[in-house]
Amino acid sequence: MPGTIAAIIIVILFIRSALEANVNPVPKALIGFLSFFIPALLWTYFITPGLKDTLAHDPSNTTLRLTANYAYVLVASIVSLWAWTQVFKRDD
Repeated sequence: MPGTIAAIIIVILFIRSALEANVNPVPKALIGFLSFFIPALLWTYFITPGLKDTLAHDPSNTTLRLTANYAYVLVASIVSLWAWTQVFKRDD
């Protein structure tokens, strides 16, 4: 659920920025979505299983549980915001 909400917010950010820049918002929204989805998928596929395996040995570790369940949202959001700065970079 947090990943879905973050992805929607990022797509809206890309769409609104594209509209302000007077460019077609569909490709920019797709860039925003993929810049969130690909890092989230890679994190979930490669990193999360190791964290959950560690969590199986220490189920009382709340910090590790939160990291295993929600770190992909933070990582993917950071990558998406970086992509946003690159796509909508202003040459002042």
